[in-house]
Amino acid sequence: MILDLDIGNTRIKWRLSDTASGQRKIGVASGLNDLLQATVEQHQITRVRIACVRGGDLLLEMTHSLAQDWQLTAEIAQVSRECQGLTVAYSDLNRLGVDRWLAMLAAFRDAQGASVVVDCGTAMTIDLISNTGRHLGGYIVPGLSLAATSLTQNTAIELDGQPVWGLEPGNSTEEAIYHGALQMLLSLMDITIAKNLDGLSAQKPPVLYLTGGDATVLSDFLDLQDVKLRQTDDLVFEGLALALG
Repeated sequence: MILDLDIGNTRIKWRLSDTASGQRKIGVASGLNDLLQATVEQHQITRVRIACVRGGDLLLEMTHSLAQDWQLTAEIAQVSRECQGLTVAYSDLNRLGVDRWLAMLAAFRDAQGASVVVDCGTAMTIDLISNTGRHLGGYIVPGLSLAATSLTQNTAIELDGQPVWGLEPGNSTEEAIYHGALQMLLSLMDITIAKNLDGLSAQKPPVLYLTGGDATVLSDFLDLQDVKLRQTDDLVFEGLALALG
């Protein structure tokens, strides 16, 4: 049994893969220690593969705990310039989040060609990959919730109730902010794809991969004509398998 961990800034996703049956289970954990105890002790874990973008001592402490308590060596993914046909555009590889890199690896392998990876989390990232596997760069902007709540930091605005998403002009402050945030991110995706379509592929339409906690919200309002849309929640995990074997 393989345990894959995707440790983000605000949540921890996990995947259990049974190497014998091929069955997989994905979930979100509230705490890392409880997750390790529940999975490692209850299942015959033979490998732990990790993608971590969270700062601090978490990764070091977890690596130590796995080795000392369960005699397991943590396999930690690190960005490399070239891997599985993908060539990274960043000049400083240390500045590219490993989760973005792993998602690109998985997307390019699955698409077998040009792809656009949109991860809709706390931040929304967009990465473009050409038909030949060349990373064309990307964008990082506040995600849906952060884009909306950021307006409460330096203004007198207060948001009431739960977000209600839409594209029509808002008839309240809440609607104007939430609808504006959604419109802003959708417009960025539209413009990004339109302006880079020729550079992505001259052979076939690129595939747009939508992942992350707000992927469903965005997919409900997307209207893209020149790409194929695939919504998935395991791109980083598939990338871990490609990067670490």
